[in-house]
Amino acid sequence: MNEILPLAYGYVRLDLVGRDLTSCEQRLLTFAREHGYELAAVFREQAPQAAKLPQAFIDLVHECRRAEANTVITLCGHLAGMSMPRLSLLDVLAARGNAHVCELPM
Repeated sequence: MNEILPLAYGYVRLDLVGRDLTSCEQRLLTFAREHGYELAAVFREQAPQAAKLPQAFIDLVHECRRAEANTVITLCGHLAGMSMPRLSLLDVLAARGNAHVCELPM
């Protein structure tokens, strides 16, 4: 019988991965599997926007809340360098999405 694993979501910024998107997403998938999660989807953010919250991040927060997924996996630095500080993004994700972030080293 197959065990139902808790869901996790990935988040990557395309401006930071360049042509390595496939290998970055594979790293997220491998981490998820090794830690007992099913990687449901990877949210891909374009270059940082002038908006307070980037659109893919907003979509990620909503999906975490909807799916009751408590884990987001990303690469170190992918929540930095945006118009909203990293700690504020983490607070939004925790408060509105009820999720925490696992950041993998580059």
